[in-house]
Amino acid sequence: MAKFNLKEPQALTLSLLSILPSRNQDILKRRYGLINNQSQTLDSIGQSYKVTRERIRQITEASLKTIKNSSKIEEIKPFWSQVKIILERIGSIEEGNDLLIYIQKELELEKSTLSAIKFLLLLNPDFVLEDEDKEIFPYWHLKEVEKTKIQANVKKIEGFFKKQNKVYTLKEILTWAKKNLSSEINEKAVATYFKITKSIGKNPFGEYGLKDWSKIEPSGARDRAYLLMSHQKQPLHFSEIAKYLNENKEITEAIRIESPLVLSRSWFKKVEVQTVHNELIKDSRFVLIGRGIYALKDWGYKPGKVVDVIKDVLKEANKPLTQEEIIKEVQKKRFAKTNTIILNLHNKKLFKKLENKRYSLVGPYKILEV
Repeated sequence: MAKFNLKEPQALTLSLLSILPSRNQDILKRRYGLINNQSQTLDSIGQSYKVTRERIRQITEASLKTIKNSSKIEEIKPFWSQVKIILERIGSIEEGNDLLIYIQKELELEKSTLSAIKFLLLLNPDFVLEDEDKEIFPYWHLKEVEKTKIQANVKKIEGFFKKQNKVYTLKEILTWAKKNLSSEINEKAVATYFKITKSIGKNPFGEYGLKDWSKIEPSGARDRAYLLMSHQKQPLHFSEIAKYLNENKEITEAIRIESPLVLSRSWFKKVEVQTVHNELIKDSRFVLIGRGIYALKDWGYKPGKVVDVIKDVLKEANKPLTQEEIIKEVQKKRFAKTNTIILNLHNKKLFKKLENKRYSLVGPYKILEV
């Protein structure tokens, strides 16, 4: 969108305030952070004027009414028109502060205009700012979009996650939303639903789910490591895991671009290398497959010595296997060198080499140390 080339928000605001007495101007500037983007409470303003907070509230309401009934309100209408276009384009709803930032960037305004933008929007009943409660963060929506419908959509999304009990990407949820919420809903609107509800969160890998899930709100290093390795899809040394958790580019990028309302701060905690080792070795989801190297049990890796894995491979095959077949299957389950597997395979108390050069189990047998 082209740069806002009429009066900018701060100029519009000052023009509107000029019709008020100086005290009323000062009260509105302080109440809405129009001086330094820091809004003040009714109490603090009242104390400075030695009047009650109720009196400040009355002055504020009367001043706003005067502005709304003034002919100067016509000056804001071009600005309102541009904001409405922006809000409609992104789905007619947006998280409280994010909408102000979005408008500021779209209209190429200075960051110092955020409070002025908010003040101007509050003067128009077509832009509704819903207050924060125990379930929802503050958010804006167009008047024609009913609050009850927004809340109902949020509840439907929450219900979907509870029923499926798994994380999804934004595109996957969008596909569901087009069938279950509205065929016209867009990706931006779905993302906003995620931002405004306090029950849904996002991990650094672009997956959404309920905030009380470990894949969204990890309780410690082991949960973070599990999700990290699930996406890396390869065994890692515990020192590498610690490095990824502390320096992972995906997490760093998420910190830069994401709203903290979505991405849990627990993903940003630094971890000690030894802590990672201590946590993973106690967790059955991880398998120590080499010298400090961990894999996930989900990948088919099993704990124990190489000889144990060879026995499991032959038991699962339920038939004799060649040396090459055994090596291939063992290395799917254990990070082991070929020579180490061959050395263990030559243990005659455990394995028998047949005439066709295949190996089978013998028993009873004793597990030997390697």
